[in-house]
Amino acid sequence: MFEVYYRPPSDPVREARIFELVGANGGRLDFREAPEVDGSSYVCLTYEFDELPAAEAAAHQIRTLGEHVEGPVEYG
Repeated sequence: MFEVYYRPPSDPVREARIFELVGANGGRLDFREAPEVDGSSYVCLTYEFDELPAAEAAAHQIRTLGEHVEGPVEYG
């Protein structure tokens, strides 16, 4: 899994572009955390994968778009 963070406001076009790359690598959206109403927190998108190499490939592609990606990491 990995997480993508970006500053508010929410951006459906941005999220769709990220989702497309994730899906092309076999991943799926697991959780979306919206920002606080006052804008004091980030949008956080958590993506799950069955295989770590696929998560690594997707994370690399998303980073090349200039996005902030935490991970990937394996669940224990």
